[in-house]
Amino acid sequence: MIVSMGGAPVEVSKAIAADFTAWHDQQFAAMTYADRLLHFPDPRWRCVYLGKGEEKAAFCVCDHRQRVFVLEVIDERTYLNGTFVTGTYFLERRVTGLSGVDFDHRALIGLRFTGLVKVREFVDGYEWARFQWRHDRRSWLDRPLTAFLQFVLGARYEAYQRRYRDVHERNVLFEVRTLRQSGVPGLARDAAGRVRLVRIGLQPIDLR
Repeated sequence: MIVSMGGAPVEVSKAIAADFTAWHDQQFAAMTYADRLLHFPDPRWRCVYLGKGEEKAAFCVCDHRQRVFVLEVIDERTYLNGTFVTGTYFLERRVTGLSGVDFDHRALIGLRFTGLVKVREFVDGYEWARFQWRHDRRSWLDRPLTAFLQFVLGARYEAYQRRYRDVHERNVLFEVRTLRQSGVPGLARDAAGRVRLVRIGLQPIDLR
């Protein structure tokens, strides 16, 4: 899999539980936050900001072995236990250096981390509101592709709405999967611009 890390395409693999070692624990314990990025002692580790809600911010991290995973940095004052309901959480840690840190130090109110961090599986995909043909920018193909996928996968999305609260276009993703996995067959461009055959399915990432 190729993902964009700081604008550069990087060949990576999705982390699994067995990939996490004592070295990872050392990096997590010492990580800091600045300029909307997490920073680690190991200079080989890279981080990309994915987005935030009222209770957490999410970051994609690529470690020294080119394994990618997501760190959810949480504000427990507003945390409602929104979870990655069909995916995998690997670890939960408490990081002293993130406790009391504001997501935006210029804001008078808003997201403030309390030190709780959850480590979960990475999802390669786009929000329900808009599938993108290109990783780096929007194109005229996005709207027809999104409309087609929403039509085909609409029943699954509605099933999530019936079962869970607070389902919306930002917390359900169109996941780009391999041909061996389930989903709608299609074409997608990776971060390096290569067009490949894939399957596209739905992956809810923050439901409760």
